[in-house]
Amino acid sequence: MKLTGLNFSEGILFAFGLQVLIGVLLFSGQTVAAENWSVFTSMSYNNSKYIYDQSSTNYYLNAGVRYRANNWSLSASLPFILQDSPLLDQSITAQSEDDETMHGMDDFSGGIGDIYFYGSYRLFQARTSLPSLSITAQLKVPTGDELTLFSTGATDYGIGLSLSKNLGRFNAFADVGFLHLGDPQEIDYSNPFGYGFGIGRFFRNGTFSASLYYKSYTEIISDIEPPGQVSLGLFARLSPVAIVSFYIGRGFSESSPDVAFTAGIDWKL
Repeated sequence: MKLTGLNFSEGILFAFGLQVLIGVLLFSGQTVAAENWSVFTSMSYNNSKYIYDQSSTNYYLNAGVRYRANNWSLSASLPFILQDSPLLDQSITAQSEDDETMHGMDDFSGGIGDIYFYGSYRLFQARTSLPSLSITAQLKVPTGDELTLFSTGATDYGIGLSLSKNLGRFNAFADVGFLHLGDPQEIDYSNPFGYGFGIGRFFRNGTFSASLYYKSYTEIISDIEPPGQVSLGLFARLSPVAIVSFYIGRGFSESSPDVAFTAGIDWKL
């Protein structure tokens, strides 16, 4: 199997990490009735052998913009990716042994990834005994160069539902969704269902918060364990317009990073 099969694992987990960031920012006390714009950026690191014998290390610098109104929000994000992997030479050599520009420095390769769009609409607000319910949607457009291994070269889209319920200083949340995956060359993906659940805790009247979240998917590639990861997130409100976030993730399958770190900031305009 070509390294292209690894692209989905990295892409879906990067998207997952961004959704954790966005989701917890939304429930961590930043409830705004008025319309507003915000920008966000994050830096991520992950490392794993995946299904191979040698480790790959990936670095992401993500930038995005979000628009939020009373009951709905829309966002778009684009990552710049660096990958340090001995596997790059195998794929690059198979494509062109003479094109030295494709090799970069040693095993490093970098480039723009695929752009992601996210949307959510709150169907109803939480009541005494019922949680809030939102419908969510996502779209990945292949803006990255497939030859640099940072894009599958295909469009993905999905739809889902998310639940959230405040319990005093705690917040419980869960989500479920369906993804339709575009197939890159020589690989047929199964369209998976994803599900996640977690709990958050507020501190100092919502100035700080922490969350523990688990996310997993049904089978995507035959005979390969689908992505599954748990993450611990920490969040702090620096000002009425700025929230910083940190999280560490641990994978539980051969298509998940062994370890992942992310630091980000969300800034209301």
